Amino acid sequence: MKFYTNVKRRKGKLYVRGYDHGLPYKEVIDYKPYIFVRTNEEAEYKTIYGQSVGKLQFDSIGDYYEYAKRYEGVSGHKIYGLTDFEYTYIYDNFPDEFEYDFNLLNVVSLDLETDSSQGYGDPQKADKPITMITLTTKGRSITFGLKDYDKEVEGRTYIKCGDEQKLLAEFIKYWNRKEWLPDIVLTWNGEFYDIPYLINRIILLFSEKYANRLSPFGFITERTAIWKDGKEFKTYDIAGVTHIDYMAAYKKFSPNEKESYRLNFISEVELKEKKVDYSQYGSLNDLYEKNFNLFVDYNIQDSFLIDKLEAKLHFVEQMVSIAYVERVNFEDTLKTVKPWDVLIHNYLMNQKIVISPFVMSDDDRSIIGGYVKEPIPGMYKWVASVDFTSLYPSLAMQYNISSDSFFKKFDFKPSVEEIMGGDISEFTEELVKRNLCMTPNGCLYKRDSRGFFPTILKKFFDGRKVYKKKMIAAKKELELIEEEIERRNVNYSTKKQR
Repeated sequence: MKFYTNVKRRKGKLYVRGYDHGLPYKEVIDYKPYIFVRTNEEAEYKTIYGQSVGKLQFDSIGDYYEYAKRYEGVSGHKIYGLTDFEYTYIYDNFPDEFEYDFNLLNVVSLDLETDSSQGYGDPQKADKPITMITLTTKGRSITFGLKDYDKEVEGRTYIKCGDEQKLLAEFIKYWNRKEWLPDIVLTWNGEFYDIPYLINRIILLFSEKYANRLSPFGFITERTAIWKDGKEFKTYDIAGVTHIDYMAAYKKFSPNEKESYRLNFISEVELKEKKVDYSQYGSLNDLYEKNFNLFVDYNIQDSFLIDKLEAKLHFVEQMVSIAYVERVNFEDTLKTVKPWDVLIHNYLMNQKIVISPFVMSDDDRSIIGGYVKEPIPGMYKWVASVDFTSLYPSLAMQYNISSDSFFKKFDFKPSVEEIMGGDISEFTEELVKRNLCMTPNGCLYKRDSRGFFPTILKKFFDGRKVYKKKMIAAKKELELIEEEIERRNVNYSTKKQR
């Protein structure tokens, strides 16, 4: 059983980390990519429109880029296929439904504290010293601090460091030990704060080369991300280690929107447990100065809360499962477009069909969403509410919405009022005659065969129904077991009283 945990591309090479027969492995691959181009000869591979394409194999990723640059702008020359080669590597080497063992993965929670005597530090500048870091995994923790901590708790290790540089050096040393090196590192709001602060601080005090020690492959890459207010900020990817901001995962996979996404609020809702209360000290800096033991407990508790949330919610386990179905990296499951790009590519490649080239468009027009009828305020009788199961996927399957089934967009189309209350029989008869269906925005789709997109949707839709039935059956079985336990407890208590 072999499975990947992280695949990254850099300077013409692929850096792969994973497990092979239960043992961790990492390798650097000189990947030989391939693309497809149009050919007039009959070929094994086709476009979604049935045109023949030939496969071009390159000796290196660099050779492909030279080829792409040489033909850039050449009229009529199109490149077909996926050029994000980490995903073609995964497709080629890990087939559908390959086996994996989630329990082998080392999932580590991280939380850090900074000097707050003059206010909290800026993660982009890393302008305040780091005073403490805790790592937590599988019920145990290790904490790096600057002062004496005189409590001994089973499963907790505390390392006193002479100064901040020693603290960061010790942290990196233990980070790279087999028992701590993460496959996945979890933070809370760490995409914005913990990860950029930690790496920027290491670079500031040491060097970028020293910060590269966080990676099993010896490099980190800078990345621009977008904060919720639309502002850009700098963060980092650690090659070989997946960072998952658990707050982002919680927002995506939790079924209901919460009034707050602070760790204290979410942990109380989900775990009936809270962060360490230090209100009697007024500020975190006062806590640090006046009760260092409690300050350490505060930091450790924050790290453990993330660990406990995952133990209950299994969002990371869910992300891993989704990633292996879609054959993407774990963090890609928090994205919207990339997983579908890869999923569609993989499905079509199994059919010997290649995806069309990506074309950047300057068209910035807004896309019309679902039709919402303007309400007329007032009191009404016989009001009904209708809910549809997975409405958008169901509509895509109903109308056969897919690139390969698209016929054309009809300029003239009946209005909503005409469709709901008028006579459009002449129009619909023509659609039936041509074996077409029309969406409300006037797009026509062929009905002679199911398109690839609704086919993929139906596969997952049917699978969802199967597992939902299994879930309901399991819940009923659990209820029966709980009832039996309660009945036996009552009988035992009755006999004991006699």
